Amino acid sequence: MNRLNFSRTQILILLSVWLTFLISFVVRLSWSSVMPIVNEALQFTPQMGTSYLSAFYVGYAIAVLPGGILADRIGYRKTILFSLLSMAVVTALMSTIDSYAYGWWLRLLLGVVSGPVQASCLSALGDHFGPNQRGAAVGIFMSCTSFGITTVNLYAPFVATYYGWQMAFLVTAALPLVVLALCYWNVRKPSAHILAQREAEAAPADSRIGEATSLKENLLHILQNRNVKFLAIAGFFATGTTWGVTQWANLYMVKQLGVTAIYAGQVMTAFGTAALIAKPTIGILSDLLPIKKNHLTAFVMFLFAPALLIFANTSNPNMLFVTGPILGIGAFMHSALTNALVIQSAAPHLRGTTAGFVNLFNQIGVMLAPMLLSNVLTWTGNYQYALMSIAIAPILGAIALFFVRLGK
Repeated sequence: MNRLNFSRTQILILLSVWLTFLISFVVRLSWSSVMPIVNEALQFTPQMGTSYLSAFYVGYAIAVLPGGILADRIGYRKTILFSLLSMAVVTALMSTIDSYAYGWWLRLLLGVVSGPVQASCLSALGDHFGPNQRGAAVGIFMSCTSFGITTVNLYAPFVATYYGWQMAFLVTAALPLVVLALCYWNVRKPSAHILAQREAEAAPADSRIGEATSLKENLLHILQNRNVKFLAIAGFFATGTTWGVTQWANLYMVKQLGVTAIYAGQVMTAFGTAALIAKPTIGILSDLLPIKKNHLTAFVMFLFAPALLIFANTSNPNMLFVTGPILGIGAFMHSALTNALVIQSAAPHLRGTTAGFVNLFNQIGVMLAPMLLSNVLTWTGNYQYALMSIAIAPILGAIALFFVRLGK
């Protein structure tokens, strides 16, 4: 990272928030990784088990904007520590579920306490990294979303199989506590000199917004911010498509192409690995290339559509190991750049609230995309047509990014 001209403090901050966001994905995905075992043990139907996934995202969507506001009001350090401790407690309680309703409410609560994490982490990156470093920093930061899928599947199914599903949740609950100790020592506000630099980067209208302004004034300021509005629109279309496709890709390969679940999982491993590499790579390039970040982001987001169409038209199972990684790059590469743009477009004292506002639209898209896919499948009876129908969404998101206006 020294080649990126990151200081020791910046590296520690980046490592801390990367691990925080990674752990939030590990606890989020812990239910998915052990769901077949718990369903059998507690005699849950597949629909009951799947509803636990929805419960988390309902809680998460409810909390992302209030979580961002909280990060701005009490500081991202306190919010991160609170979320990590709460995730540990709620995940540990998941080991005690003995009824459907009790577990459902715990999953909803887990979504609520996880909601502030992304906004808090992005706020910390905004304080500690300058405009010419944020592309790389956010690209590295966002790589943990792909790595979280791999991490939880490395241990949770094994522990649940040999030591019981309760132990799998207890092991998962211990992980946030380890990261909490790291964040307690490393996540702090930068020096007054660095904060003054960040204030100087702000537009004149943004610099008038401070910690003393009311919540109503802050929200009104965000709603009047042209860039934030169009980033929210772009995120609604692109992020919704990303996670809709990610959740449906296995199903498409098994049902449409007739491959085994293991084979589909191997393709998705390649998909995730490609995404893991793509996000920091495009983030670094965005800091180096002489092109506006919103234009580069629009181009990258537009490429998501043909990548999806290529994957949806793959009929040879062997070619999935080529088109799957291409889809992984297209599906996730834009997220590193859009989050860097969110930081750049936010007022210094409203980074958490702004990130939470944009993430709220992202989560609405995430919830609606599977509904669209299901409806198209119902109308056509064809998984391929369902995937192809959603390819228009990232194109609409890319168009919205051309309305973003960046200062010099």
